[in-house]
Amino acid sequence: MANAHLSTVLAEFEATVHRTKNRLVAIPAEVQRRLRMQRRQNNHIVFYSIRPKGNGRWNHRLSFLTYVNEFSIPDLPHIEPGADVEVKIRRLIPDQDALADPATSNAGAVLCSLAQGAAQDGCVDGSRNVDAYLYPDESHG
Repeated sequence: MANAHLSTVLAEFEATVHRTKNRLVAIPAEVQRRLRMQRRQNNHIVFYSIRPKGNGRWNHRLSFLTYVNEFSIPDLPHIEPGADVEVKIRRLIPDQDALADPATSNAGAVLCSLAQGAAQDGCVDGSRNVDAYLYPDESHG
């Protein structure tokens, strides 16, 4: 077998290729629940096999999932928009930036690092003297 992941089938289903939504295939809700898929920004990449319903050669592809767990199939000569297809989901792959610094890859770490930098900018008296900083010509007190 050319790819070891082809021996794994996480889910199988039949679907119809959307005619008006850029050749999207929707993953049925039952399959989404079974695979614990969620709606999310920067969704996973799906490794799948697809063919026309009933017969034909399996085509193995990678596609990005949309926010609502749909994926767009490439132009395959034997699968037209509106066609019924069989799909085997082989693998769900998280979409992560390989060059991202692991220490700052989440929002909490980013906010902490920004707060630490703000605390080291020379301002030590907080908001006690904010009027004096904003309006130095007026007397405050």
